[in-house]
Amino acid sequence: MAAPQWRISTDRREAARVALAAGADQLHLDFGGAHRGPLLSDPRELRAAEAIARDIPVPVLAVNHVNDIGLAHEHGVANPAAVALLERALDCARRLGVRVLHVPGFRRSLPVTDALRAGTADALRVLCRQAAAAGMTLAYESPLGPADSLALARSVGHPALRLVLDTGNLLDAGEDPLRFAELVGAAGLLLPDLHVKDPAHATDGVGPTPGTSFDALPGLLLRHPGARSVLVENDYHHSPTRLRTDVTLCRTAVGLSHAKEER
Repeated sequence: MAAPQWRISTDRREAARVALAAGADQLHLDFGGAHRGPLLSDPRELRAAEAIARDIPVPVLAVNHVNDIGLAHEHGVANPAAVALLERALDCARRLGVRVLHVPGFRRSLPVTDALRAGTADALRVLCRQAAAAGMTLAYESPLGPADSLALARSVGHPALRLVLDTGNLLDAGEDPLRFAELVGAAGLLLPDLHVKDPAHATDGVGPTPGTSFDALPGLLLRHPGARSVLVENDYHHSPTRLRTDVTLCRTAVGLSHAKEER
């Protein structure tokens, strides 16, 4: 089970402490910037992150700051400032031994027009080439449904690209996570690291509350048997105890999905 540093604390060391105490066995780090903490490209911050990675595995570096910049321009080309930011993040990811660079497509990076999707594909294509050269995967996440997500990925046309399934973001966009898993998984483009979030209280004290993302997780895992980790991504800034609850719910869900496979 993985925890997201940016949802716990802008202090990466504090986030690692909280994640370990809550039972997480992986930590996804954020590159920083725009109220998400200091930039990882600061040599002192990078050295601190390297120390964190010796205590808890860090498989993913997310660049959420790109949502503040915009991955593409309205006239259909990549935003050079965003590409430069991601290149700096990729260099940090190499130093950390991270296997996945996570690129989000929300807010100013939301690909809502054909031109923005073309510019997004342009940016991802550049970064995919660099990620592949470093032996890494480029993970792209947006609220697009499976058909639009696959069309975007195919326009990028690079084997280093994978698409992220985030239950909360898909449901907020009116999309079905199970269908996303089926269609994107069938295309071989689904990142094996699932994201689960549900702002509602996800447990009644005994098990997952019916109708929540946590309740649906066993079925989702059955549709994605290649999943290697689950990232819990609710907001833990003001409720660190919720992190332990979410980690426990996901561990239970993984056990349930395995039990169903064995029947």
